[in-house]
Amino acid sequence: MDSDKLVNKPDDVTRSTVQKSVCVLSRYPLFGHIQVKMQLITAAYFREGDFNQVSILEEAFHNLNACLVPELLNTPEAFVGLSPRELVFLFRHQILILFKLLLLERKILFRGASVGPLCSALLTLVSLLPLTLEYGLNQSASTKTAKTLSIVPQFSHDEKSDEDTKPDVGNNRQSHENIFTSRQNRKGVSNTQEKYQLEDNTDLVNTTKVYYRRLENDVDFRRRKEVSNETKNTGNSSGAKSLSPTTPTSDTATSIIDEELEIGEKCIEVPDFLTAVQMKPAEAGLPLCLFRKGYLCHPYLSLHYLDLLTDSNVKGFLIGTTNILFKQKKDLVDVIVEMQDGSIDILDLNLKRQVTLTTPDLRFAENIVKQVTVESGRRTDGDNFLDGIGWEGGDEWIRSQFKYYLMCMMRTSLTEDGTRQRDSFNPAYLNLWQETNHWKTWSNYVNSEERDTPGIYNLCPGHPCDGGMSVSDMKIRFAQCSLS
Repeated sequence: MDSDKLVNKPDDVTRSTVQKSVCVLSRYPLFGHIQVKMQLITAAYFREGDFNQVSILEEAFHNLNACLVPELLNTPEAFVGLSPRELVFLFRHQILILFKLLLLERKILFRGASVGPLCSALLTLVSLLPLTLEYGLNQSASTKTAKTLSIVPQFSHDEKSDEDTKPDVGNNRQSHENIFTSRQNRKGVSNTQEKYQLEDNTDLVNTTKVYYRRLENDVDFRRRKEVSNETKNTGNSSGAKSLSPTTPTSDTATSIIDEELEIGEKCIEVPDFLTAVQMKPAEAGLPLCLFRKGYLCHPYLSLHYLDLLTDSNVKGFLIGTTNILFKQKKDLVDVIVEMQDGSIDILDLNLKRQVTLTTPDLRFAENIVKQVTVESGRRTDGDNFLDGIGWEGGDEWIRSQFKYYLMCMMRTSLTEDGTRQRDSFNPAYLNLWQETNHWKTWSNYVNSEERDTPGIYNLCPGHPCDGGMSVSDMKIRFAQCSLS
């Protein structure tokens, strides 16, 4: 604002204009909710023309403390101002490429002219990962740097490694399918809940554990199966002996395996949508431990933090900036996303090949683009009030579709190499994804011997849009090739 409009001009204001900001430090990532409240308050504060009159800010402080409660994270309030529809309109089919790039923990730079839309787009992309926006950003803006930087807080304690908190099941993907079957033959684990007790949830590691380990007391997959087998054996023969749940026999093991095969035969080729979307976070291993161990997320980063990106402990990042100098430092980034035209420049040719969308991927993206832009329809008369308020093509529908896609891809990543299901997601991409820190943490969890429920294995492996090649698929492929 013009310094001449100040009623009480401070001595430190020497220029014709003055720039000041009102910042909110919140424990809860309710970005849009806070922004809506602070827009009016900030405008009123600046209209006063006297920066010493902070009574309106004090009232805002108390009001926010009364309104911001953790329960809001489980409501649509967590996504206020973050519209996946707008992201689809901007990037169209390439939104799936952005989603898959995010999971690879690479160095991604969003650049735009305006800070507001830039931050909203970046956080909207993060919100497509289930529970990541709500519970996965605790360590997203901090890391223990190799060199001392005045702009980065220094930690006095070492972070616990995943190896200290997660069982090590190795990286052999071929053994993952057998782990689930063998898990059913173990003895009772009555102390499972006791092992999973946590003292606090102040950081991402503990928050993730809370969601990982929150097993319901009435969920005991192994015991239910043994009761079912006991009833089956008793019903088939009046003279059959009752099987002890703590003393499995060869007949018991065979019965369990046969039941698993029956379940497998009932699995349809395309994974069930409701099974994937309605699966409990603890069962699926969500949220993913993405933004930690040197993988940063800064919705907006100023030029002062440029040195942070060169630190050896920063393995990857998702950042937004308005400064053109970041874009010119192409040796620091793998991907440059331009908000102005929705272009995605993947500088690494190998990475570009690894994130190439398969035919089922294009089919999935086409369905989202079609629902948002055609069937939902953006009104041409400029009145968008009723646009996107339905289920299909709406914001929540888009998030559910990406959760469905992620769940299917997580399940498929546990299968052996060379399967048709892996081919649908691009095998090169899956192999690269399985080298990331968060995938290894997730894999160790879902295959832990301490787990007593099938979890992600309830879902059939495969792509949400598996199917034979059609003429429409060829058209989509040609259209994407012409744009690239």
